[in-house]
Amino acid sequence: MEMIFKELFLFSPNEKRARRIAFEKGINVVTSNKTDGTKRGKSVIMRSLFHALGAEAMFDSLFDVKNKVFILHFEVDSKGYYIYRASDLFKVFAENAQLLFSATRAQELSRQLAQITGFHVELPSRGDDRLEITPPVYNYLPFFLDQDGYHGNKFDSFKNLGQYANFKESVLFCHFGIYTKEYFDLEREKEQLETMEVKCQNRITVLGEIAKDIHSKLQGRGYSKDLAALKRDVEQYQREYSNAVHSLNISRQHLVNWRNALYDFEKTIEKIEAFERKNESAIKQLHNHECPECGSLLEMPVSLQSRRYNLAEDIIRVKTDIQKSMIELKEKIEGEERHYKELLDVLHQYEQSMNIRSSELDDVLRFKGLCEVREDVVEETQTVQNELERISQELDALSKKIREFNKRKEQIVKRYYDLLLQARNRFGLNEINPDQFKKLSTHFTASGSNRCIATIIWQIAIIKLRNEFNPEAIQFPIVFDSPNNVETDDVKTEALIQYLLDNSNVSSQFIISGIGFDTEEFKSRTEKPMNVIKLENMQYGLLREADYQEHLGLLETFCNAGLLPPRELDEDF
Repeated sequence: MEMIFKELFLFSPNEKRARRIAFEKGINVVTSNKTDGTKRGKSVIMRSLFHALGAEAMFDSLFDVKNKVFILHFEVDSKGYYIYRASDLFKVFAENAQLLFSATRAQELSRQLAQITGFHVELPSRGDDRLEITPPVYNYLPFFLDQDGYHGNKFDSFKNLGQYANFKESVLFCHFGIYTKEYFDLEREKEQLETMEVKCQNRITVLGEIAKDIHSKLQGRGYSKDLAALKRDVEQYQREYSNAVHSLNISRQHLVNWRNALYDFEKTIEKIEAFERKNESAIKQLHNHECPECGSLLEMPVSLQSRRYNLAEDIIRVKTDIQKSMIELKEKIEGEERHYKELLDVLHQYEQSMNIRSSELDDVLRFKGLCEVREDVVEETQTVQNELERISQELDALSKKIREFNKRKEQIVKRYYDLLLQARNRFGLNEINPDQFKKLSTHFTASGSNRCIATIIWQIAIIKLRNEFNPEAIQFPIVFDSPNNVETDDVKTEALIQYLLDNSNVSSQFIISGIGFDTEEFKSRTEKPMNVIKLENMQYGLLREADYQEHLGLLETFCNAGLLPPRELDEDF
């Protein structure tokens, strides 16, 4: 399975500017003039690719990422998709612009994208150490290098990676096919069995204390025959039942309030759409120099046109905010409905318990004596001990299976050492101690111009290991921003370029950037197809008005999806 980036669309609705960049399968080079080619937008393009897919790229503050819209057209095994990102709102579409799903939370986006890519990463949460699907950025870590992220074998190319403690090794083993669903199921089952084992051991301890107390009372005939204790038990159930009814009423009120709020949002959207149509009609009239208010002829309608365009821009932002609120409100309603059902189940249990306790209140002590209780304790103790033995046998079987995964981990670590040692010797990185390659968790880097080389050989080694040990996993495009962004001599530069070309087959799409790439020199070093994207715009002028007008229909289609009836993309999108 492979993912291929086809087109990237960057929109700045505030400035009415945009840019479309087309990519091809194979090698793609994003470059600019060697003499004065800085600040042309190469890094913006490179960072935007995985940012559109849910990562948090490290954009320069001048880019104002919160007010940009990203649309990425990509393929998975030749099946096309679009993903739309506006701030924290994500929408994923089929090739024909059919909305597949929306999300405002990173974990939900990751869960939904996994249905397309067949891949996701799971890590223990910081709170309760339970495994959870991570945000999608952890899916892309081996495949992206930011120009400011060349720090050896550290994942330093994305923001907000501190959500999980010591995540690097666990993420790598997910990518290497060790921490698979089967592995996680084994670990979960083992965790559950260990929890059950502790409960059984604690229960045996409690039963032992109960048996000792019964024995003491039987010896001294000191047990009570009145019904006071049982009556108190019934009264306790009644109090808990009342509390549950109160909680149910609160939950019901929440549902009523949120559903009313959702209805209000829907009505607001209808009003916005009506106003949008009216505004669009007014813009058309102004284009014909006709006043939309009185129908008179206008000589200079520029001011009125500007106001109307600003209104159209505000409408896009308002609709985006309302969409986010509606999605979050629907999630609240779904959660509260589950909570409401749970409360109903609790009430049912309390009703059954109270009926049993009340009906048998006068008979329990008549038929139950301490001798019978003692027999029950002995019988339950034996049952729990049998359960402990069963749990122990299942734990042994699970541990054996987990050891098989651990053997594969050892093979990966050995191969990791071999790949890095080979690359170290190729580039003469003698300052790096080979002992630092013996564990995935051990950090290494290099100084000066060798730092970029050390980072690249580690990243390539990780991708090679992923391909070798987890060949069924999807291949994401490799995106290396400015791999030669430090001062170095020509020999090292040529060696690094050749190394990248030699290893470009580790993924079906390899995208790199840099100033002044010699296209003919590149093509002379490899027979693989190459797509050169040369940026010739002014500094800080990546986005263009012409691109915005040309692709505005695409932006509006995806912005309106979920609010208006769906429509298919026009061919010129």
